[in-house]
Amino acid sequence: MSEKRVALLELIEKIERLGQFRDRIDFPSSIKEIWNAFLNDVLNLIEIEVCALFLVDDNTSEFALKYAVPEDHAKLCRKEIHLQIECGIFSWVINRRQPALIPSLAFDKEKSIVMLPLSTVKSTLGVVLILTPIQESFVTHEKMKLLTILTKECSLVMENTLLYARLKKEHLSLEKANREIKHLSRTDSLTGIYNRGYLSEVLPREITRALRYKRPLAVAMCDIDHFKKVNDAYGHQCGDEVLKQFVVNISELIRHDTDWLVRYGGEEFLLVLPETHLDNAFNLADRLRQHLAGKAIATKADTISITASFGVTGFNASRPVGTITPEAMIDVVDKYLYEAKTQGRNRVISGPFSRPV
Repeated sequence: MSEKRVALLELIEKIERLGQFRDRIDFPSSIKEIWNAFLNDVLNLIEIEVCALFLVDDNTSEFALKYAVPEDHAKLCRKEIHLQIECGIFSWVINRRQPALIPSLAFDKEKSIVMLPLSTVKSTLGVVLILTPIQESFVTHEKMKLLTILTKECSLVMENTLLYARLKKEHLSLEKANREIKHLSRTDSLTGIYNRGYLSEVLPREITRALRYKRPLAVAMCDIDHFKKVNDAYGHQCGDEVLKQFVVNISELIRHDTDWLVRYGGEEFLLVLPETHLDNAFNLADRLRQHLAGKAIATKADTISITASFGVTGFNASRPVGTITPEAMIDVVDKYLYEAKTQGRNRVISGPFSRPV
């Protein structure tokens, strides 16, 4: 195996691990537990001498030091942030919501600072400051990308934790707080639809119910065609608007009392269709495909037209097909989606469920 291929596989493995940060944190958890898990992952990416967490104070809206490692560097960490604020770098990082590698101002001048903003679609939570010996640990573009992924995952976990703490502080009932948190944990923060956690929880029940009562069940997986070009041409904020409007357009044609939509990942979505035969699921997917192709999406950057590809599968439980699992259904529908994309995109490919070999 070539060195480039090995390096690529290692990078993919790192991205997958960092993307599972939320799965490694028990909920509810404390800020300290999240911080320790985050710090452990950072240590696996770059060499650090000092690492500090600053969180936005609810009362003053200022960035207050929460933790510093080592603790005896807390004063220098505060001074570093103060100097970065004075020179304008701090606000630049926070407003862009992107990490930055910058010269140290308070620490040894031979060192560099990595500043990681903790932010979500809804709010800015804080910032992580890392002091690194630049000559000993060359911070590559790849490592900055990995730190970005990790920081975004950490931000989502921390936002839920802070919300949970705030709900308790406001003396809301524990039952109501748990319902709010459960809703957040089951929905995608950008689009507001269900996430893969909800899929893992509910799709097995849908399959069991269909088999028990001998009812049909179908699933459709759709992917926005050439979505990377949208991000490259107009930026990720514009891409986010396209994703949100995509969900709105899909929701216009599905049954809200039975059908449900999941953001499976990136620009990929899974539509679960209970009580739906395969031919009807195909017809719905094709209506959705035409509906999306005929909609112009207005964003701040431009008016954008998109298309989508669909893979569809399903089963009729009155005619047994053997063991059916959520994983098997997703594998099959993903195969049909792949065929749709390889055949030119903007099309629907469907077929009955059969267990993958």
